[in-house]
Amino acid sequence: MLRRRPAASDADLAELAAYRRAVADLTAVLVLVADGDLEVRVPELSGPADLIGLRNGFNRAIDVMDGYVRESTASLTAAAEGRFHRQFLVRGMPGAFREGAVRSNRARLQMAASAADLDAQASTRAQMVDRAVEISTHVAAASTELGASAAALAHAARSGVSEADHALTTVHALERSSAEIQLAVTLIKDVAAQTRLLALNATIEAARAGDAGRGFAVVAAEVKTLADEAARSSDDISQQVAASQQATDAAIEAIGRVSGVIHEMNDQVDGIADAAGGTQGLSHLAEMLHTDIGRFAAQH
Repeated sequence: MLRRRPAASDADLAELAAYRRAVADLTAVLVLVADGDLEVRVPELSGPADLIGLRNGFNRAIDVMDGYVRESTASLTAAAEGRFHRQFLVRGMPGAFREGAVRSNRARLQMAASAADLDAQASTRAQMVDRAVEISTHVAAASTELGASAAALAHAARSGVSEADHALTTVHALERSSAEIQLAVTLIKDVAAQTRLLALNATIEAARAGDAGRGFAVVAAEVKTLADEAARSSDDISQQVAASQQATDAAIEAIGRVSGVIHEMNDQVDGIADAAGGTQGLSHLAEMLHTDIGRFAAQH
């Protein structure tokens, strides 16, 4: 036999209606919060006290989430703009929210340190670039001057080579002249010897002729005297020519060494001139370095 349920009182029906309205309101707010609306709040609820506590708990949870999102957004935005002094305000953040805020502030400090390091590196790099540009400019100018000086030195060295060759040619000509003089002196000595012999024979013949040959004897004596003087002069000339030939030989040897050194120096100076101002020389490389550094500085 079925028992009939007692009929609900008006108070019970009113309380049930209040709970239904509260559930509907809470559900609507939860849907909006899940969709990202943190501005919404649970409106005033009428009914039992536990519904009021439920509404206050919901709204407090939304307040905490809203504050966390606002603070994290503001802190991250400030950090992205380089304003690292804007920290996450942890006051009022409970539990996991507070721990997240603390971690966010730690990350902010690390970002600030990294940004400071990057600024220091950028400053150092800029200083290095400026210094490198300055050095490359000085190198380019110095290498240009070096190239001009080396070119002038190369011209002077080539002139020195030409003069040394000319001097060597002159000394060789002097050597040949000395040899020719020596031949002439030898010939003079031979002629003087033959003349002296003829004068001696003439003196003998004049003595045989007696008084008739006295004048001829005087002439023969004078010729003999002149022949002796010519022989002595030729000996002096021969000694001087020999000394001159020795000096000439020494000069040829010395000028030959000097000429060799100048030729070698000329080759080295040409190499220096090419290294300083050639198409692949120091000046060209310095200009390329200056251009590359300027391009690097513009990119960074």
